[in-house]
Amino acid sequence: MDERQNKRAPTTAGAALVESASSMEKYGVDFIPEAERSSRPSDLFFVFVGSQMCFGIIVIGSLPITFGLSFWGAVSSMSIGLFVGSILFGLFAPFGGKVGANGAVASGAHFGVRGRIIGTLIAIFTGVGFYSLTVWTGGEAIAAGAMRLFGWEQSPHLMAIGAVIIGVLTVLAALYGHAMIVATERLVSYGAGAILLLVVLVLWTGFDPSYAGSGNLLLGSYWPTWFLCVTISAALPVSYSIFLNDYTRYIPKNASSATVSWAAGSGMFVGCWVALVFAAGVTTMLKSVDAPFVAGLIDLVVWWGAALLVLVGAVGSQPQGSLCLYGAGLGLQALTPSLGRIAATLLLSIVSLLLVFIGIYVWDMTNMILAFLLIDHCVLAPWLAINLVGYYFIMKGEYQPKDLFAFMPGSDRGRYWYSNGWNPSALIAWLLGTIVGLMFLHTDYFSGPLAEMSGGVGLDWVFAGATAAIAYYVLERAKSAAQRASYTA
Repeated sequence: MDERQNKRAPTTAGAALVESASSMEKYGVDFIPEAERSSRPSDLFFVFVGSQMCFGIIVIGSLPITFGLSFWGAVSSMSIGLFVGSILFGLFAPFGGKVGANGAVASGAHFGVRGRIIGTLIAIFTGVGFYSLTVWTGGEAIAAGAMRLFGWEQSPHLMAIGAVIIGVLTVLAALYGHAMIVATERLVSYGAGAILLLVVLVLWTGFDPSYAGSGNLLLGSYWPTWFLCVTISAALPVSYSIFLNDYTRYIPKNASSATVSWAAGSGMFVGCWVALVFAAGVTTMLKSVDAPFVAGLIDLVVWWGAALLVLVGAVGSQPQGSLCLYGAGLGLQALTPSLGRIAATLLLSIVSLLLVFIGIYVWDMTNMILAFLLIDHCVLAPWLAINLVGYYFIMKGEYQPKDLFAFMPGSDRGRYWYSNGWNPSALIAWLLGTIVGLMFLHTDYFSGPLAEMSGGVGLDWVFAGATAAIAYYVLERAKSAAQRASYTA
């Protein structure tokens, strides 16, 4: 290829991506051939900016203020946490492009071909949890907007209608697949971002950046409460890591790893930072910092601002919801390859929407979903840590992709079969990390025996990840050179 062709390549790749956005993705958890990898690092940036422009993510930014911090205390804690979490997230980004597989399948290189089941189950549960939360908060925004604009009374039926609208948008995009999600993420990055900026301008005169906090700190003193907000913010980018390689697998293998990491990490940081800081500023202006965030925000703005926020609730929820549902569908297909991506996605969408409707009509599941996501972090962080150590220190970025698909009918076992399909080093490290994390975890439904020792600052997932990383590295280095050569050579 001559120099002029090289210069035209990115444009051609972008055109291929746009052209395929209107057609349904033909791949599920299959290997993505190099000729089909039409995505670019810049697409990663917009995927993870756009996916934050929904109320399910935005509302997290209200937590530091409700915990009693000042506005600048909230901003500093969230900024540091997001920076750390986005670095970990970005470091994981090149993995999918190297092997042409999504995160759960790719993890078979370190966990074993059958050990991919751990990542698969994490993808399913994380996807269902975040998807349900996204549909819930998006439906809440539509219901609150309808009450404000038309004077309707509060009703669970309004929430249900909103949930149906969000559900239809997200399911359709998830069924179409990768190219559709990438295309809509880019549009939402600009559109929802512009609406939030306009709302900021409208509310600016009533905003006091010197807001000093409620004086009632959640953990009794400033620094423990501030550090809790750091760990919550850092956990947000980490929670997306299970879905990251759903998108990097479409990036050419020879793309610069540094560029891919930078695009993913910076997109995650920018999207989260804008969403969370916006929420922190709004929360300082509510009549009570404990008031429901979405309804409180819509009550603050003029009628046309409320209409625009309803649009954010509907359209902004689509990229986040479809990203989670798409990732969960790939996870279920990796668990049962004969099911197919479309059937797997539809099945999980039905389950998730049923959970949302149970929460609307039967009992409030908000605390249950949040507790579930906290537990999810304790199983996800060790999985991510093992894959990072495996990628950078054990395999050193070199893989045989075809051997990752030994679970497919008619495939040979390959070098990642380890011991009956499981790598004992990764399995033991993951179990140790998960157990340590759960011992320090505190939720409304479960508290570990060591939860009080961390002072409530949310270190459970940090301890879980660190324990797994150290254990996996030590166990792998304890193997003989011949054993390691069987899957690293």
